[in-house]
Amino acid sequence: MTHSIVYKLVSKDLKINQTAILLWLLAAVFGILIAFFIPGLVAANIGFSLLMSAIAGGGIHIMMHTVLFDSVKGTQIFIMSLPLSFRQYIVAKLIVNKLVFYVMWTLLCAACLYVTFSRGVLPMGSLPMMSMVLLAILPVYSLILSVCIITKSVGYTAVTAVTLSVATPAYLWTVVYFESVGSYVWGSQAVWNNTVYSVMIAQVLLSIIIPLLTVMAQFRKQDFI
Repeated sequence: MTHSIVYKLVSKDLKINQTAILLWLLAAVFGILIAFFIPGLVAANIGFSLLMSAIAGGGIHIMMHTVLFDSVKGTQIFIMSLPLSFRQYIVAKLIVNKLVFYVMWTLLCAACLYVTFSRGVLPMGSLPMMSMVLLAILPVYSLILSVCIITKSVGYTAVTAVTLSVATPAYLWTVVYFESVGSYVWGSQAVWNNTVYSVMIAQVLLSIIIPLLTVMAQFRKQDFI
């Protein structure tokens, strides 16, 4: 496994970006500390906002440096001289980006759920809604990453990120307006019903299908051009 060219590419990208990854993780931890040690809903919102911003920033940063900068700086010309297929290159880029982002996303989920419900920031009835919010991040990130890999364009990637950042809250507010979801948010017990399960399953499936479609589309190419 350690002799695999994909493994070496992933390790190379992680090593090059290890300082940036550490700094983004420290910012995320700082947000967790604010939310946990300072009481009140305002402090929790500030902490969670900082945490989410750090995770989004970290994801975009790694995406830019491992995918877009390869194209802008001409790194692909060097990579093409290596005993490396285009498919291996695409798989390596997906793995390194997904790995970093999913680690930070897991940190976000654990922190949000623990702080929110251990400190009584929100009632247990909001657990299904919060779960849907956290899961909604996955397909959004997957789509941004896919656009980045397919187009290798800063412009298209930025437009996709901005569009989804506006569309996602609108989508979540729409879900809350469903009586089977919104009517239980402020309750004392978490209610898991068909609507909640359907939305969560759809989000997970999209986060899996989007990268698979990206791989299928990219595997049609024979080289980096």
